[in-house]
Amino acid sequence: MRILSRYFVFGYLRFYAGIIAVSMLVIAIIEMMVNFDDVIDYGEGIRGLASYLFLRLPSYYLPFLIPVASFGAAFLCLGLPARSLEILATKASGISPRRLAAPILGVALLLSGLALWLNETLVRDTARRFDAAEHGGSEELFESRGAFWYQRGETLFSVEEADRESRELRGVTIYERDRQGRLLRSVQAEAVQIGEDQRWRLVNAVFREFSPENTTAAPRVRAEAETWLDFGGDLALLDADPRNLSLFGLSRYIEAIEHDGRDTTRYRALWHARVADPLTVLLFALLGAPLGMGVERSRSLAVAALKGIVVVGAYYGLQTTFALIGSAGFGIGVAAPWLLLIGFTALGLWLLYRGG
Repeated sequence: MRILSRYFVFGYLRFYAGIIAVSMLVIAIIEMMVNFDDVIDYGEGIRGLASYLFLRLPSYYLPFLIPVASFGAAFLCLGLPARSLEILATKASGISPRRLAAPILGVALLLSGLALWLNETLVRDTARRFDAAEHGGSEELFESRGAFWYQRGETLFSVEEADRESRELRGVTIYERDRQGRLLRSVQAEAVQIGEDQRWRLVNAVFREFSPENTTAAPRVRAEAETWLDFGGDLALLDADPRNLSLFGLSRYIEAIEHDGRDTTRYRALWHARVADPLTVLLFALLGAPLGMGVERSRSLAVAALKGIVVVGAYYGLQTTFALIGSAGFGIGVAAPWLLLIGFTALGLWLLYRGG
């Protein structure tokens, strides 16, 4: 790597780390002031504060800070030299601005891979733990092909989908066992509504009762259009949401519900959005670099930064719109993340080549 390339790459990484660190510090201070009651709920003293911030900051803010910091780092590491006419000096020596941006974009591509890994490990894990802590969950769900499983004592629960707001479970199977692990009863229900008193209202349920002493005997079967059961306990099953799955787990989930003949559009839209999202680290570097070099003409960081804020805001506005379209089950939501990336990448390349 040439000296000039190292200079700009190290500048990009310094600004990137600095923006992440300062942003996290500012957000932590704001969180402590605005959500002080929530912080207290996590425990007294430094330990409770650390527990809250360790879960809250990575799960809620890090997915946005990682790409936005890339824009800021690319903008500053080229904008500051442009304002002091260093970029003009490199042009005079025959070095194209595109050549200056190339190593920065290469590092941003590597950081995109790191962002994907962080989203699927740290962010997903802390989001699940934060949600469980917020809603009183004490057990961790485990997943199998096309379903979530949860064990409470000798009872196993399997659920395909859950909605915490409506307190509804869909595709529920319950296995009640004795202490020796022998199956006593299974219950399959199309849907379950969990009441405020923790009682379960089962819709289109099929009960099968087994004899542990006579394992070869046929089970007694009865069907109920609607019935109530009193399971009580925590509401951990309401966290059984496909959005909490890993990308690999979500792929298996999509295959499983496709096999059942159900519509998978909103889950495929979610999968593509999660794969495309880390690439915004590279995209925002591509947008920030030419805007930073454009400071050479205006000599104003503020004007160029304002343009950048408008572009980044437009991207996130469109991303939110497309996410809502995808969650509603419209087919365009599947391709929307890639169309958005392609459109803004074209804008970044045009800005870069216009400035070169």
